[in-house]
Amino acid sequence: MERGFAGIIVAVAMALAVWFGIQLMQMTQALDAVSIASGPQINAVVYHAEHGRWPSPGNQDIASAETNGTYVNHLVLDEGGVIIADLTLGPVQGFMADRADHVSGGFHGFLSLRPELLGSKDAPTIAFLCGYAKPVAGAIATTPANRTSLPRKFLPPFCR
Repeated sequence: MERGFAGIIVAVAMALAVWFGIQLMQMTQALDAVSIASGPQINAVVYHAEHGRWPSPGNQDIASAETNGTYVNHLVLDEGGVIIADLTLGPVQGFMADRADHVSGGFHGFLSLRPELLGSKDAPTIAFLCGYAKPVAGAIATTPANRTSLPRKFLPPFCR
């Protein structure tokens, strides 16, 4: 009876560990978009500094549609300097792949990375917020619309 009870505890602990592992892997997959978008973010900031406005949507010099990664299909530049990543979060690769197929067959969605002007109008600092992150108090410009369609559970903590 003691061995049976211990076996049940171990089985529950293993199931929870696998579930948390899958959640962590999906958050890691969403980080692919955050890292790939860093180049277009710099391009958009330079454009804003040189022209005093955000580049027009679809500007290929800022975010090329061919920019992709393991989980990022492509990046798109939207109004207000917002960079939108088209993501396909798939089943976890590696040793947990057989468990992940049953839990998460894959998910398609978008993650927006939107600029926010901080500081003063004469010398602004630009920060990019991702996902559902709340605007920073004291911003000097209206934050563009959030186009994120991924559920919060798939996003890293700083994007929630």
